[in-house]
Amino acid sequence: MFSLIGGNKKIIDSLERAIEKKSLAQSYLFCGPEAVGKFLTAKKFAEKLTGQKNEAVNSNLLIIEPEVEEKDGVFKEKSIKLEAIKHLQKEFSLTAFSKSYRVAIIRSAQALNLSAQNALLKILEEPPENTIIILVAEDVQELLPTIVSRCQIKQFSLLLETELGEMFDASLPNREEIIFWSLGRPGLLQILLQSEIKLEEKRAIAKEFQLLFSMIGNDRLFLAESLSKNTPVLLEKFNFWIILLRSGLLNQKSFVNILPEKALELIEKIEESKKIIENTNSNVRLVVENLLLAF
Repeated sequence: MFSLIGGNKKIIDSLERAIEKKSLAQSYLFCGPEAVGKFLTAKKFAEKLTGQKNEAVNSNLLIIEPEVEEKDGVFKEKSIKLEAIKHLQKEFSLTAFSKSYRVAIIRSAQALNLSAQNALLKILEEPPENTIIILVAEDVQELLPTIVSRCQIKQFSLLLETELGEMFDASLPNREEIIFWSLGRPGLLQILLQSEIKLEEKRAIAKEFQLLFSMIGNDRLFLAESLSKNTPVLLEKFNFWIILLRSGLLNQKSFVNILPEKALELIEKIEESKKIIENTNSNVRLVVENLLLAF
């Protein structure tokens, strides 16, 4: 049933047993980091419950997900509004075909706005017969505690490098590099296997990071100006810089030759800069300039 999904075997096994024993919950919360197989597992689970593998023609499966808007080349998910949950309620009021389950998957459930969450809560409190709701979320803190408490929680986790290595041919080029940049996430692994461009992007980030340590003052100021023009991309780079520094601390892969004390200091400063940019109206360029002076 779940043969295409790597990792998190205990969760997959528990879902299979629940189907076999007919001991299903009426609502599930699949939570954990991005790109670890939560949504794919939810779809495979729904296929089994509804008895229909073709998602496009499965009248007993409803998938709700945020709309995506693009601005200056940056893609951002919008909130899921009340209308989407009203549509779910209407669909669940219909009789399921072939007496199978009706299943709704809400991807990026943390994007539900407050009105939508309150409407969803009413459905969870009195769910229609033969219906199952699966919430898929990265940040459970964004969901109402009353919603979380009504779901059977399945906590997904990052995979070990050995688990990722078992998911593709050992003879493929750049194997170790692809495993490293997958960051324990099979979803990222699949993207890197399919796109050399994505792998080149990661290499470019690592090279830029290495150059930070040899830049003189003006070069850092120019870089700060460039980085500050696109805040989402900047924050993503900050995350990668932290990963590169931690990799050296854990003796996994060293990208720069610095003392552990310096690495820890930089991680702290990067995380502090992230918080300032995310939570205040500070001048992004000045924040980045101050950070780069620490390298």
